[in-house]
Amino acid sequence: MKVQSTLCVVYDTMVQARPEANMQSRFSSRGDLIANEIKRAILSGRYRAGSALTEKAIAEELGTSKTPVRDALKALSGTGLVTSSSHRGTSVRAVDAPMALAVCDLRLLLEPEAVRRTILRGLDRAAFGAVFERMVAAEDGVELYERSLANRAFHRQLYAGCGNPTLVQVLDDLTDVNALISVTVWAQVGSWSGEAAEHRRMAKDALAGRAEAAAGRLRRHIEVFQQRVVEALGTP
Repeated sequence: MKVQSTLCVVYDTMVQARPEANMQSRFSSRGDLIANEIKRAILSGRYRAGSALTEKAIAEELGTSKTPVRDALKALSGTGLVTSSSHRGTSVRAVDAPMALAVCDLRLLLEPEAVRRTILRGLDRAAFGAVFERMVAAEDGVELYERSLANRAFHRQLYAGCGNPTLVQVLDDLTDVNALISVTVWAQVGSWSGEAAEHRRMAKDALAGRAEAAAGRLRRHIEVFQQRVVEALGTP
């Protein structure tokens, strides 16, 4: 059965429940659903890094026209997951060692300090407990997309309360590309179990209010991931 049965039926039910919705909101809602489905395919590894994305093939798969697919791909290019070229067309962003290590380096410069400040200001224990439970539940799962979302939510909860909205936005802007890097590395070196153990130790320090220790663990966590990047993708 085509994904259309999920996308269109859910969407049409929403629109029928809101008869006042105009054509523009209808288009935007369907475009969002298509963008999310493409994003899910990328972060689950179904559309692999570097692979071509053709409007016609995606439209046929999702049971829609090419226009909303084109708009969805344009929106996803803003997240860094998709690249477009007049010569090569549209594709999932390629992941190589220089790009992945550069993202890791930026995270090393910013994220540990954001985590330290969040814990010093007072971690939202209830919210953090919820994302930690989600991460634990994803440890034994086979769904890469849910694992990616759980990993993202865990890290974001640790830095979101740092008190600097600009810093939070910069780190948020890295999340999609970092998720693509993680999925690529997990597929090649199977490092998720090790990362999950590191997350547990980080969470223990964060919940105990040990800001410096948690920031230090995160720094080592990213450094170890850099090593896994080199193992999976080679040296720059």
